[in-house]
Amino acid sequence: MWQNRTGASAMAVELAAALLIATAVSDALGFVGASFYLLVAGVPLTAAAGLMCFARVVDAMNGGQMDGLGRLQATLSALLVAAIVIGASIREPALGADRVPPAATGILALGFALLVLQALIALLPLRRPRTARRRPGRAQPSP
Repeated sequence: MWQNRTGASAMAVELAAALLIATAVSDALGFVGASFYLLVAGVPLTAAAGLMCFARVVDAMNGGQMDGLGRLQATLSALLVAAIVIGASIREPALGADRVPPAATGILALGFALLVLQALIALLPLRRPRTARRRPGRAQPSP
């Protein structure tokens, strides 16, 4: 379906990053309710990104290829979904308060770390299957 690692899911991962940045900004400005609802909106967005990564891995497996980095991307996406769900659940009791719970800030930092790891993995070059090369001038072994 997708030909490279940064294909269709890149936009979803970028949107998740923008959502986390917006959450951090609303935390800094003291808008606890907005932060909560941004994270709630991020759950289906990051779930879709994770499913796209997983679909890419399944497509590679159906094509007879092993995509270890794709599996790692899908795992990181699943962890990102979990971090966003946990972050939203930690923030929910604090909706009436003016303070963001410290654990929620830590989970937000974890989400940023997962996105950075995904970006670094996406920058790795794709490995192409090696084909046997014949060197000119060398004698080929006989069977």
